[in-house]
This record gives sequence, C-alpha cells and structure tokens, in this order.
Amino acid sequence: MKIRIYTAALACALVAASCSTDGCLDNQSSIPLAGIYSAETGAAISISGIQIMGVGAPNDSLLVASGSVQQVYLPMRSTANTTEWCFHYTQPGIDDEAFNDYIRFTYTSEPYFASEECGAMYRYHITEVEYTTNLLESVEITDSLITNTDVERIRLYFRTATPPDPDEGEGEEETPDTGTETPDTEQQ
Repeated sequence: MKIRIYTAALACALVAASCSTDGCLDNQSSIPLAGIYSAETGAAISISGIQIMGVGAPNDSLLVASGSVQQVYLPMRSTANTTEWCFHYTQPGIDDEAFNDYIRFTYTSEPYFASEECGAMYRYHITEVEYTTNLLESVEITDSLITNTDVERIRLYFRTATPPDPDEGEGEEETPDTGTETPDTEQQ
C-alpha cells in the first residue's frame, strides 16, 4: 500500500514538472550582450552620459537615454543582414554629433527551434564588424554565433582618461585622435 501511494505521488510530481514552462532558463531571444571596457586597462567600466540608438531601424529605437551603462543588449534585425548602432556622448565638450561613434554588424540569420519551452527564435552569425573610432577604440567579438544563451559576446573598448604620470609633470588629459575629454567612466 505504501509503495502505491509513493509511486502515485512520484508520478504526479513528474507530470507537474513536465508541464512546467520553467524549462527555458536562457534568454528567449537571441540578442547579443555587449560589455563596456577600458581600452587602456582592459577592465570592465561604466560609461555615464551616453545615448545608444538604432540607425535606420523603424522608429529609431533608443536603447539608452543619457544613462550610465556597463553592459547593453544590441538587438539585430532578422529581416536584414546588417544592424547599425549610434553611440552619442552627452557630456559637456563632447555633446556633438561629430564625436558620435557608429557600429555596424553584418550577419546571417537563421530560424531555429530551440525547444518546446523556449519556442522558435533566430540565431545570428556575425560575419563583419565596422566601427568609427572617435571615443570607441575597438570592438571585439568573443563568439560570432549569437544564440539565446545570456552570455556577453561583444566587448566595446572605449578610450578612458588616465591620471597624469607624476614623473611627467602637470598637464591636461587629452584623448587620442580628438583632443577632447573622454566620457566619465567608473572602473568596476
């Protein structure tokens, strides 16, 4: 009798677990996650006073509106093979479109059925990255296949101000190429 009750309880628990929609633990969309890093030190940083917006997207989407950012999701369009993002700096002295940086991803997209819990989604394979270098120094793709796994696959390296070297004397901090201030950053 005890075995039947135990078996029935175990069967009910298994049925309840198999009907759960919690089986999809990853991100349900394939959206690349980009991290922000210092070009000088390689350390993760936060940049304040930045706007990130889509270029040529319907109703140009604004991802970050003058906030502080350490990581950002940069969605790709499944109906196109390129997506471009604009990084506009809102700090005094560099709040000018001339200092905007642009990143364009070229990729292939394919529909992919992940599982019953996660459903269908697109996977993207980044084939090329083009970018400007005003305050952005470089872009690193750590994995070109973008899936629904919530992992940082893009690293954005920005020029950051470094304290003057005491042995070199006093001087103004300048950024290479622009001769202007760099965005406020906080090392993590």
